[in-house]
Amino acid sequence: MVCIMKKILFVAVSLLIMALMIAGCGDSKKAAYPADGDITVIIPKAPGGGTDVSARGLVQMMQKELPGSKFVPVNKPDGGGVTGMVELANAKPDGHTIGMVTVELAMFPHQGKCKNTYKDYASICAPIAAPAALIVPKEAPYNSLDEFVAYAKANPGKVKAATVGKLTGDHIFLMNVEKFTGAQFTQVPYPGGSKAAPALLGGEVDCYFASTSNFLRMQGARGLAIATKDRYELCPDVPTMNELGYKLESAKYRGLATPPNFPAEAQAYLEAALAKVCADPEYQAGVRGAGLLPYYKDGKAFGEIIEQEKEKARKTLKEQGLIQ
Repeated sequence: MVCIMKKILFVAVSLLIMALMIAGCGDSKKAAYPADGDITVIIPKAPGGGTDVSARGLVQMMQKELPGSKFVPVNKPDGGGVTGMVELANAKPDGHTIGMVTVELAMFPHQGKCKNTYKDYASICAPIAAPAALIVPKEAPYNSLDEFVAYAKANPGKVKAATVGKLTGDHIFLMNVEKFTGAQFTQVPYPGGSKAAPALLGGEVDCYFASTSNFLRMQGARGLAIATKDRYELCPDVPTMNELGYKLESAKYRGLATPPNFPAEAQAYLEAALAKVCADPEYQAGVRGAGLLPYYKDGKAFGEIIEQEKEKARKTLKEQGLIQ
C-alpha cells in the first residue's frame, strides 16, 4: 500500500513542480519549486477524519520524496471547512501553500460567511468520492431502515444523530433523510469523523450520517442504508436508499487544489497527467484498500459537480426554512 501511494504521490508532486516551473519561466529571479521555507498544506477539517487522513498521507509521502523542504500540515476545521478553504483561495501561488477542498464548497453561498466558489482555485481535480451512509451501532435494536424510521417517528426528536458539522455534506444528507422519511432527528455536530465515530460506538448518539469510507474503517457499526443508485461494491450487504423507496443520492467529494493564477497550460497538463495516474490499475487497487471505489474528475467536471451540489443544497435548505 505504501509503495503504491509513494508512486502516486511522487508523480503528483513532480507534476506540481513542473507546473510551478512553467509559471516561473521568463523570470530568473523566481526560485524553483520547492521554494525555500515551509510549505503549508491546509486541511479544512479536524484531525483524524477522512480528509485529514488523506491529506496527512500525502504530506508524509511528499516529505520523503522532497526532504529538502518542510511540509507543514495545518488543520483549519472552523465553519465546516470555510476557514481553511478561504485561506487557500487567498494564498499566494508561490509554492508555499497547497491544500484540500471538499464538497462543502457547495454550501458556501448559502452560509453567508464567504463568497468563495470552486472558481477561486486552480489545478483542481477530484480523486475522491465517498457515498453517504446512515449507520448505527451493531447492537442497535433496529434491523432495517424501516424499523429505525418507525422508532424515530414514534419518538420525534429523541434520536440523536452525529454529523461532522452544521451545513456540511452530512447535515444535508440528514435533512434529506428527514424529508423523505418524515422522521425527525436531533443533530449532534462533531468537528470531524474522529470524534463522531467514537460518539456512535460509545453510545453518545444513536446514529451517524457518515461517509461510506468512514463506515468501512469502523469496527462495531452496521449500515442501514447507503445513498447510491445501486448497491456499493465495497459493502454490498447494505441496501440503497433508492431500493428502499427513497430516491436519494449523496456523496462527499474531495479534491486537491492550489491557489489561483497558475498558468492555464500548466493546469491542463497537471490534470491530464493526474487523470492518467488515477486510471492506473495499481492506483485503483490502493483506492479500494482505503474503502473507496476508483474515481476521478478533472477540474472542469469537479466544478460542475459543485454547482449541482450547490443547487441541491439550496433546495434542501429552502425546504427546511433555513434560507429564503
